[in-house]
Order: sequence, then C-alpha cells, then structure tokens
Amino acid sequence: MNYTEKHGNRAAERRFGSPLTEKMIREWRKQTKDLIKADKSKKTVRSCATKWPELEEYVKNWITDERKNGIAVSKKMILTEARRLAIEMSITDFAGTTSWCEKFMRRNSLCMHTKTTIAQKLPCEYERKIIELHKCHKHEKEAVF
Repeated sequence: MNYTEKHGNRAAERRFGSPLTEKMIREWRKQTKDLIKADKSKKTVRSCATKWPELEEYVKNWITDERKNGIAVSKKMILTEARRLAIEMSITDFAGTTSWCEKFMRRNSLCMHTKTTIAQKLPCEYERKIIELHKCHKHEKEAVF
C-alpha cells in the first residue's frame, strides 16, 4: 500500500506483476481502513455488505414464518416473494436472480428443507408375519432349554 501511495496503482501493478492487477489495488485502497482494522490471523473483508438489507430481513422472516406453518419453501418461492417485496418497497434495481437467492441463503445460513415421510411402506400382512416370527422364536427357545 505504501508503494501505491508514492508511485500509483499502475506502477505498483508493473512492479509486483501477475496475478496482481490495477483493479485489485484500487479495491484494496478503497478498503484500507477496514483492512487495517481486520484481524490478521483470519480471512476477513471477503464480501461486501448486502445491497438491500431491509428487503433481505423481510424475506428471511417470511421464510421462517412459512416454515413454522409447515410449508416447504423453494428457491422459486423465495424469488417470487423477494421480487414482490422489492416492488412493494419501491426498489427498482433488484433483479431477483437465482445467484442472488443462493448468496442470500448462504449469508443467512439457510438451506432447503424437504418434508419427509416414512421411508418404506410396511408389507400388507406385516402384523401376521410378526406374530409368526415371535411364535417361531418362542418354539426355538423352548427346544433349546
């Protein structure tokens, strides 16, 4: 950073070379204060803040409410609700893409839930077969003793 302040972004790119680019240097210079404050032992300042925090909070609450009511929420449902809320909130630059949905879910530690049922259906005469099995084992035990 000191070199770029004295000589400029392009000179730093030429000096330190590939894979370092001028754009990377520009971004780092914008984040100088955050980078100085950051914990040096951790990978921090890796993603920017959400562009629509209020919208995302509403969507997260909506997902939580739907799940509490026993409704399985799909990505398509999330996108539809997010787009509806964006219009309601007069947010004009929100596209509501699948990549936004995936990043939103990752940011909020959400995953897709699916309702499950009994994995296997029981055989039609299972009660009779269980009784026969118990009788068979009972006779085997009596024969041993």
